[in-house]
Parts: sequence; structure tokens; C-alpha cells
Amino acid sequence: MPLVKPIELLHRTDKWYLGNAGMLVYAPPFPQYLDVPGFFDECHYGDLAFHRLLCVSFVAEYKGGRFVELFPYINHWNWYPDRIEVRYYLVERDGVGYKQQRGVRIFVDEVRRLGPDGTVSCEYSFDTLAKVEVKRLHVYGWTVRDNRNEGEATEFSWNADKDELSYHQSLNHREHGRGDNAVELVVTLGGDKPRSVQVTPSHGAHVMPLVISTPLWDGIAERKGDLSGEVNGENVLGGTVYAGLHWRRNVTSNKLRPLTVTVKVRDPQRGSRPVPGGVHASGKTPDATQAWREFIDLVPHFECSDEMLTRYYWYRWYGLRLNTVPAGCNYSAPAVTEGIAYFRGVITYSLMCHLNECRWLRDPALARGCLDNHLAHQTEAGHLSGHIYLAHVNDRGFYHTDIGRSVAGLLSHHPDPAWAKRITPGLRRLLEFYQNERDEEGFNLFDVRDQFETGQEFTSRYFHGDEQADMHGWDCKLRLKGVDVTAYVYHLAGLLRDLTAEQGDLVQAREYAQQAELIRIAARRFLWDDKAGFFVDYNAQQREQSPYQAAIGFYPLLSDLATEDMALRTARHLDAADDFNTPWPVPTVPVADPHFSAAPRWRGERANCPWNGRVWPMVNSHLADVYGKLAELRPQQYRGRLVKFLRRYIEMMHFEEAGAGSQKDLTRPNCFEHYSPEDGSACEYRGIDDYQHSWVADLILKYVAGIRLDGNKLTVDPFDFGLTHLVVLDANLRGKRVDVCYNRDRRGKESKGYRVFIDGKVAFKADKPEMFTVEL
Repeated sequence: MPLVKPIELLHRTDKWYLGNAGMLVYAPPFPQYLDVPGFFDECHYGDLAFHRLLCVSFVAEYKGGRFVELFPYINHWNWYPDRIEVRYYLVERDGVGYKQQRGVRIFVDEVRRLGPDGTVSCEYSFDTLAKVEVKRLHVYGWTVRDNRNEGEATEFSWNADKDELSYHQSLNHREHGRGDNAVELVVTLGGDKPRSVQVTPSHGAHVMPLVISTPLWDGIAERKGDLSGEVNGENVLGGTVYAGLHWRRNVTSNKLRPLTVTVKVRDPQRGSRPVPGGVHASGKTPDATQAWREFIDLVPHFECSDEMLTRYYWYRWYGLRLNTVPAGCNYSAPAVTEGIAYFRGVITYSLMCHLNECRWLRDPALARGCLDNHLAHQTEAGHLSGHIYLAHVNDRGFYHTDIGRSVAGLLSHHPDPAWAKRITPGLRRLLEFYQNERDEEGFNLFDVRDQFETGQEFTSRYFHGDEQADMHGWDCKLRLKGVDVTAYVYHLAGLLRDLTAEQGDLVQAREYAQQAELIRIAARRFLWDDKAGFFVDYNAQQREQSPYQAAIGFYPLLSDLATEDMALRTARHLDAADDFNTPWPVPTVPVADPHFSAAPRWRGERANCPWNGRVWPMVNSHLADVYGKLAELRPQQYRGRLVKFLRRYIEMMHFEEAGAGSQKDLTRPNCFEHYSPEDGSACEYRGIDDYQHSWVADLILKYVAGIRLDGNKLTVDPFDFGLTHLVVLDANLRGKRVDVCYNRDRRGKESKGYRVFIDGKVAFKADKPEMFTVEL
């Protein structure tokens, strides 16, 4: 069998997001106009919403001289990561519904694409199924700018040499409400050579995706379909401007001449060339499909006999590319944003996720860029700014994140002493921030000061520090020694110990080693609840442990912060029915928590981001690695448990089959913020799919494919997922190319046995998967 083709593998009929590692993305959370040709629902340039970028309308000119706008009725919708393919049936409308009138028999095939350079394109082909009474088909590509609500969109200009209509757009609409800096963009409407053009100012009115509702329609019949040719974008009393281009196709046979309509959005300060290095394989401006293929070439190829695992692996890489932004404005390097719309920013809490995933790319530039962007906006206090948007940096907001463990993993995959030396001062300042600002008592444990900075708001744990904790904002009004924060700082101290030792600063390395040891001693003394057999937060003012448990109590198991006995005792909480054992694992708090809710509710209200019982992929990614550590301690007991957990975790992130209750449709993967622990349903009411707030491809490569790297020690040891075949190609580790094949060769053809290749040569072979270890 040939190897799977990722773009075709991810084909869906229910999806609409388009992105290509450029600043522009098309991912409206709640679209209203998917059935309208073009891009009439909002796009986002960075985190800034861009409404009504393009509407494409069709008008029939009948042989008797009558002009009628035709309405597109969707026959087929096919989504791929690089394009949307739509087939419309053009009909007249009778005022109530759609019905065929006057012999209309025209089909339109549309291909929507979005390139990495900020160009959206709509390619149209036409055919008629029978003789029609339509003499000509007129096509109008148009937009409407609301200057009063969206900033100025002036200086419309028509370039007759290039057949392009351009305008300036001051974009400032933010859904998250942070910042007030606008971004000045140049937008160009073009495509095939148009027949006519028009720009007309207008008083305000309700905007509909109908050309008959615009001033472009005025006089069309008298001009035989042509637009006026006037380009006047200056309002006197109104605040709206309509602008469009016009094309004409004669209906003389069953096939009409095809047409392409494009809109390019660019920042004149930045240009429009995509940036190579972890984003594309070249620095040229590729088309949408070529750019996607170049990116896929940077990804280790994975496929196996479990179709769910194969599809979700590639789905996760789709999500990462969808949410990638290039360098520009506040971004010093390419990076991955946390999600679409409201979350389209580089956010500290998700940094560890993106480092864990993107380290697997052949080029480490994207992974490094995720950290470089945060270090570029490091505050004077030393913490990393919580949100970095296109034209605004929220340096008051702050999130704790596991930089130590994730950067160590990146450097293990792609060692680079020069880059390591460059990031060391910033990481040192971050550790000093925790030492100086988050441990005033000198406990070597570190504070949570408000519920938002953990990224885990609305949960019981904070009541141990402040009975009104959920009533505050980013106010730093509580003080609680956090299990998760302390584990993250411990990993950071360990990373700095290793970096400074490698850089020859042995004195500093000893200091960091001592700091790490003090944290470990303190965590075992103050955070470990020996009676409960679990790690909990600590209130240093009251000198008492928290009575509340949370899933972050498992995080010390990711390292030697927990002893072996502590780790095994903590793991028991994953099994108890009134604890963390729910049908869909793992809830953020135990079922016995007084504020536990499987529904997304906090104190009776539906909440956006509740952490009082919902299943968050972020937690599950941590827990998968916790199971990995447990499997090292007790292989017979926990290797099978990891397999069961990881399959259940990935299965959860799918839509339900229609009419099948909680039965999952494994051809329709998703990734929402949180899910029900009872039925596995997602928070679709939020509208935020493809939320990159976890790591999954990394888990598949480590445990399904079995490729794990510790420093320069490579272990290939697949867990038993019951696979009948497995192929991994081009896993680039420390400058070496690693392939793993089981019952398939590197071309995907049947080939009995198990083989590990390093740089194309067989390094290990057996009849079935076995552990293989080598130093690279």
C-alpha cells in the first residue's frame, strides 16, 4: 500500500477553517455566510478581525435583456487543510425559498484557498447541464467597508496596468478587548483581468451578501452589466464604502471560461513574503497547496494500522500550522498562537505545548521562535508577558509554564550551543523573578497570586488562599504555594544547571543544582500530604496544606520531585471512583470535590473556562507523560494503562456520531478547550476548535512510535497499541534521520518484521517491536 497523503487524509465535509502559517487566517467561530461564495465571514489578521473581505455574486443576463441576481445553493462541500471545494447550483429566488425558474441550469465550482502571503483566492469553473436562456453570466467580486466602526478605509486606487483595486485599511477590532493600537494594511482586489470597476461611498445600511443590496447594482441593466468605472471612496455624510470588480462570461456552450478572484492583505511595513525556517521549506512565495506540502515535508511521517491515531496525528499538525504566524509587528520570529479568534496570540501558558510539538520538525526555527518571542518581551521584573498580540503586548498578564522541561526537550532534539547561550540570560532572569517575587518567605516553594495566572481559573484550590479568590481579576490578591508552579520552577532550575555547566560556568551550575535540591526538599516536606498520598498546595501564612486536591497534584511525577513511593501512591488516585476515575479521563478535580461539575458550570452559572471537573487536553497531555514516567517505574502495571489512557484521550477529541449518543465519529477529530468527563462532549458553545493548548503529536511519536530521546540517548520502544503495522519516516534527532518500520517498508509496502533505520541504514531489526537503545 502507498503511504498516506496527509492533505487528502484529513478531508471533511463539516469544516471550514483555512490557514497557512501566514498572518491572515479564515476561521470564524460562528460563521453565518459559509454558503456565500468568497470570504464574507470574518478573517483575522493576527488577532484583528477583518469582516467582509470578499463577496462574489452572480447575475444572469437573459436574452431578453433582463438582469437577475442568482442565488448559490450548495450541492457539495469538501474541506481540506489547503482548500475548500464547493459546488453551487445557481437559482432564482421566489421570495420564500429557492426554486428553479426560467430555465437556469448553471453549476459553479468554487475552490477557496488562503496563501501564506495573505492572499485569498476563489477559483471558479462553470458548466450548464442543458440549454439555458441566460445570454451572459456576470460575476462581481466586492467588499464593503464600514469606516466609522472599523477605522478608516480610504485612499481607494485603481491600477489599470495591473487591473487591481487597492485600499488602505486601519484594522483595530479585537475580540479580547486588550490594546488599542491599529495596524495599517493595504488590501488589493484583483484576479483575472476584470471588465469594469466601481467604488461608491454610501450612507450606512444593513449589509447583506447580495449585490442587489449595494450601490454597485444601480444602473447595471443600463450599462449591460458593467460597473460605473468611477472610483470615489470619500464619504461626505455617510461612513460606508462599496467597492468591486466585474467579470463577464458568455454562455455559448456547456462550459464557460473559468475565473479567479483574489484579495491580498499585506502590511506595507512588513511586505508579504512568507518566512522560511520551520514554516516553509523555501523563502519563495508558494501557492497555498505548495506551502502545505512544504510544511508536511518538515514533519516526521507517521502512519499505523489504527486509523484514529494516524488521522489525529496529522490533524494535530494541521492545527499547529493553522495557528502559526510569521515574524512581523510584535513577533520577532515565527510562532504558534494558542488558537483562533480570541486566542490568536502568542500566549505563555501554551508555550510548553508548542515547544514539545514543534521540536519534532526537521527545522527547529518555529519551536525556537515560540520562546524567542517571549524572551523578546520579557518584563523588567523578569516574568514573560502573558499575551503577545500583533500590535499589543499584555505585560501585566502572566502565566506559569513548564519552560524548563520543554526547552530541555527541544535542545535534546536540536542541540545548538549558540542558541542555548543566547537564551540563558532570559531564563536566568525568569528564575530570579520566582525567587525574588514569588517566594518572599524563603520556602523554596512558589506562589500563585491569582486564579488566572495558572490558566486554571474557577476551581476550588484557590479558596485555601482566599475565600473570595474567584471574585478577583488579575489582581494578585491571594498567596498560595502552588504544586504546578513549584514543579515548573524546579524544571527551570534543572535546565539552568545543565546549560551553565555546558557553558563552562561551574560555579553558577552548582548554585542552580543547590536551588533545585532545596525545591525538591521543600516540595516533599510541605506539598506532600502523606495521609492522602497526594501533592497539594500550601498556605505559607497559615502554615497548612490545602484540603483541596486538583489534577496538578500529579505534575511532580513528571520528574524526581516525587520519590518512587510518592509517585506510586499518587497514581492510585487515578483509579478511585470518587477521585479522578471518570468515563472520560481526567477531570481537573476529583469527583468528591465540593465544587465538582461535569457540566461547564461554576457556582450554577455556565462558565467559559471552568476548571472544576471538566477534562482539559492540557491536563491530559501532562498526565500522558506522567503515565510514561510510571511505566518506567512499573512497566507491567503502567505500560498498558498508558495505552488505554492515550487512546481514550485522543478518542475524546472527536465529534459525536449523529444520533449515537456519546459514540464518537473517528473521522471527525477536533480539539476544543474542555470536555465533559461523563460523556466526552466538547464545549462547542465556545466555538473555539483547533485550540493548541496541549500536545498530542509528541505523545504519539513518543509512545505509539516509541521514539524517546533523553539527552543524546535514543530509545525506540513502541508501547503495545495492538498495531499490525507502523511507519515513521524522517524523525530528525540530533542531526540524524530515524525511521521505524513494522510490517511495512519505507514506501508503505508490506514487509514482515520490525526495523529501525538511522540515516538510512538498518540499526536494529527483530520480528516484532522491541526496545532498542543507542547514543546519537
